[in-house]
Amino acid sequence: MSCPLCYSPSEFLLKADRREYHLCSNCRLIFVPSRFFITPEKEIERYLEHENSVDNEGYVRMFQEKIDLITDYCPEVRTVLDYGCGYEPVLKTLLERRGYRAEGYDPYFFPELKENSSFDLIVSTETFEHLKRPGEELDTLTPLLSPRGYCAVMTQFYPTQDGQLDKLGFLNWYYKRDPTHICFYGPKTFEWIAHHHNFDMILNNNKDFVIFQKNSSSQHL
Repeated sequence: MSCPLCYSPSEFLLKADRREYHLCSNCRLIFVPSRFFITPEKEIERYLEHENSVDNEGYVRMFQEKIDLITDYCPEVRTVLDYGCGYEPVLKTLLERRGYRAEGYDPYFFPELKENSSFDLIVSTETFEHLKRPGEELDTLTPLLSPRGYCAVMTQFYPTQDGQLDKLGFLNWYYKRDPTHICFYGPKTFEWIAHHHNFDMILNNNKDFVIFQKNSSSQHL
């Protein structure tokens, strides 16, 4: 079975939660085969259950922490795309309050994006784990970045020990049990993304957040 990120062969990893998990031999993405995907209707129902609003203090605090990192690591950013903003684009609102010009995109709730759009930063929070075809998504997103633009991704890293997958830790990991979570990333996965898309990785907290920047070679592709 081909990996949906790098299209390399994968191997069966384990079966749990009434579905299978496969591990890519190349980029080390863990993914759920498409035959276990829930319907788009059930996916939307699940998303609407989330209490994602500016009144949710914990949710807002999480975003504020990430915006602080963006401010520190991504100077001179003016335009931002909140990719996978959900039914209530809280991050977009918070970014605008901090002086950024922000737009939101979500395939279900805000599916329109202006033609010839370009952004200094694309930020995606709690979205990459939902992507059915992350390779195609990244191929679409990267050209939207301005020269030397940034891409920030927030998603929980799967459990590792000494840089390698902790299989038992993954088996017991709460995060994989959400039926809408179908792709899981580790440090080596993000290293592959950086190399393949000509990014420099300027931040990796080895937990749930990375920031990439287009490197100079990207300008000649």
